[in-house]
Amino acid sequence: MIRVFLLFFTLLALAPAAAQTPAIDGRAALLTELETRNVDVAELRRRLQTEGIELDALTNEQLVAARPQIEGIIREIQLEREAAAPAPEVQVTTTENGDGEGTKETSVEIVEVTQEELPESAIYGHDIFRNKSLRVYQAGENITAPDNYPLQTGDELAVTIFGASQSNFLLTVGDDGFVTFPNGLKLTLEGVTINQAKGLLERRLRQFYTFQRGQLSIIVQRTRAVAVNIFGEVESNGTYSLSSVNTAFNALVAAGGPTENGTVRNIQVIDGGNTTVIDVYDFLRNPQPSAEIFLRNGMTIFVPPSGILVELEGGVRRPLFYEMRPEEGISDLITFAGGATARAETGAIRVTRYTNGTLKTINVDLQQNPGFRLQDGDRVIVPQVENPLDEFVSVEGAVLLEGRFAYEENLTIGNLVENARLRPGARRDVAFVYRAQDDGTFALQKLNLSDGSPDLNISVRKGDRLRILTQASFLDGGEVSIAGAVRAVDTIAYPIDGGLNLEELILLSGGLQRNAADEVIVVRTPPENREERQYLRLSLTEDQQFELLPGDAVTVYSRERFTDPFEVKLGGAVRDPGTYRYDPSLGLDDLFVLAGGFTPAAALDKIDVFRLKTFDNEATQTLTTTLVVDSTFNILSSSDPDFILQPYDVLVVRRIPGFEPIRTVEVQGQVQYPGEYAIDVANMRLTDLIAKAGGITPDAFPPGGTLFRRDAQIGLIVIQLDEALSNSNIASNIVLKDGDILTVPRARDLVRINTQNTKANSIYIDSLLRRDRINIAYDGKKDAKWYVENYAAGYADDAWKRSTVVEYPNGEVKATKRFLFFNNYPDIRPGSIISVSERPERKKRERRVRTEPREKVDWGKFARDTIAIATSTISLILLVDRLD
Repeated sequence: MIRVFLLFFTLLALAPAAAQTPAIDGRAALLTELETRNVDVAELRRRLQTEGIELDALTNEQLVAARPQIEGIIREIQLEREAAAPAPEVQVTTTENGDGEGTKETSVEIVEVTQEELPESAIYGHDIFRNKSLRVYQAGENITAPDNYPLQTGDELAVTIFGASQSNFLLTVGDDGFVTFPNGLKLTLEGVTINQAKGLLERRLRQFYTFQRGQLSIIVQRTRAVAVNIFGEVESNGTYSLSSVNTAFNALVAAGGPTENGTVRNIQVIDGGNTTVIDVYDFLRNPQPSAEIFLRNGMTIFVPPSGILVELEGGVRRPLFYEMRPEEGISDLITFAGGATARAETGAIRVTRYTNGTLKTINVDLQQNPGFRLQDGDRVIVPQVENPLDEFVSVEGAVLLEGRFAYEENLTIGNLVENARLRPGARRDVAFVYRAQDDGTFALQKLNLSDGSPDLNISVRKGDRLRILTQASFLDGGEVSIAGAVRAVDTIAYPIDGGLNLEELILLSGGLQRNAADEVIVVRTPPENREERQYLRLSLTEDQQFELLPGDAVTVYSRERFTDPFEVKLGGAVRDPGTYRYDPSLGLDDLFVLAGGFTPAAALDKIDVFRLKTFDNEATQTLTTTLVVDSTFNILSSSDPDFILQPYDVLVVRRIPGFEPIRTVEVQGQVQYPGEYAIDVANMRLTDLIAKAGGITPDAFPPGGTLFRRDAQIGLIVIQLDEALSNSNIASNIVLKDGDILTVPRARDLVRINTQNTKANSIYIDSLLRRDRINIAYDGKKDAKWYVENYAAGYADDAWKRSTVVEYPNGEVKATKRFLFFNNYPDIRPGSIISVSERPERKKRERRVRTEPREKVDWGKFARDTIAIATSTISLILLVDRLD
């Protein structure tokens, strides 16, 4: 926020020098910006008055002169508001004032420390600063400090005693390093760890209070805020205000951690004249020692560029980039990566190195040369066996123990079959073994596993796969399905021994449903031709013992399949119009009850019935009957004295002529009596509704009035309410419809400029340009170009001025019109929004390549034709002159 005010004062100071630029009203611009940024202007005026400054009476030059006092008061208001708000993440940056005296100002920016915006790093050690594995604590939080945390000035300890002497109080470490007890005695605790402080406090408190072990609670309730400078190769350089309970690692998390070029092996923590080096790799292997570097006020954390960075690939647990120290060897690199995998060949590690403009490969045996030194940019590949040799054999198929068996010397097929134990039903006369060949292919060998067969003595090789077949796989099985009016639609495996009949299949499906008809259709697919179909019609009472075959599909039909459902239809002025199933028991009064009775608009003396008259083998005929009923659905008169409902009847209850429900409209906003009003006159218009609502209020803004129409889902309608109020006979004083909502807004005194394709970025800072827009005070009825040039620094170089568009509060949009070589820009009203588009890219004209030779111009013929045309034109002019 301070940057915003600095910008205003800078503009004010430069205003006299820019003679060609329109004068800027600094006070009006400052007040407008304070209001839009939620700064209490009244409070600013009050505090300035106590300093003897009348803000409203200052000129631009006086505003510049009063800059230091105004900045100081604004800073006070901001700090008070921040103190009342929940503690956010705070980043403090220090910048030069630029006045040549070397003084400094501190600008405070509220930021969220989030690692979601940072991508994952391919360098080992970076992720602990980006994946939220470490938390950043803010000053003032109720933090559970570790036992090894050294107390510092400003820390608060909450002491609670539960014993015979019950008490609770706060102890604050003062500037002198002492805490003061309620009785006035002091104890020095600065630099003492939490664990040590608990022991000292317990011994001292026992002199004044009575309590047993476990009846004393001492916790750190509040820690002081310290300023820590973080610079170098980190994502966000600057000075951070953090809780002193954070370690150097927590502070690096606040800064986003090292960049891709930053070191993780040589991070320097500078505290006064002492410098401590942090190695992230040591922290990842043993976090405790590095974690004890707690923050102190004025501490600096510097991240230099990385040193030796190598890439590790292949058979290791973490193939990443690693930073190496000069004294570390290749064995340390493998250790950092979590060790080699089981299939890694560490005796043939390949190191690719760039030397003197060429790449060369170095073979390294880890066991022979564990201290091999690496250089920056080395690429280390640990090869691993992708297709290892099989040291086992496997058995699959009709065995009890299916799977892999250990390979042994002199193992035979008979031994393997004995170990796997054949299942009942396994075929012994034939089996197959898949055997790997030297060229990577497999050979298939047929075997006989019968007792006494010589194939049982065949030796087994590594990787052999024996497959044993079952007798059942060579039998023609199949399935039988049943559907329709049965309790369980199912597909049942056909028994190998056959013998499944229709009665048994129905029992297996849960039996018949109650609506099952006697008709059954069996669709049979012959096994010798799967494309053929045979349709067999059976009876449930006579063909229960019918023998089914594999592939049969049985359908049991319901009785409803052979009957047509009859319906009657009721529409018109009833509560639930629709189609209802017909039955001879359905009476006219029953039908009206099913439909919920008549609506208030129903004309009981006009109920039309349309009936379909059918004749055998002849065309149908539609007959019409009119009924008169009472409110209890009794027929009072009818053209058919014996009227009863019949199938396919269509009944329509007519509406009372002229019956119409109450239609209403609503007016909202700045009128005397907002709310809902009835349309009680024909052709009720906007001005009629305003009159019913008592007229508009003094702070109403009629030009921004809008009308929302629900009818036909039309939505927002652009109206000119101000013109309609001045002249009710204009076309924009439209006729209202049921459900319309008229909104009269409050007067608006701001104008918004969407800053895309303007030069606003050159004069405003990011905190002012929220969402690429600025809000300014309405400065009179000038055109859009004037506002862009005076408040947005003019059009950008790639802006298309002809595309300047203004959207008015009532939803109306006006574009810039062009007359000859001039642009006619729309006028601005309060509440307007100005937008400018980018100049479209011009399409390049394609150059036509002439494929035929150019024809030679006959200049003599061209001259003769031109003279003839000119002569004819002059003759025509003279003839017209004579006629006049």
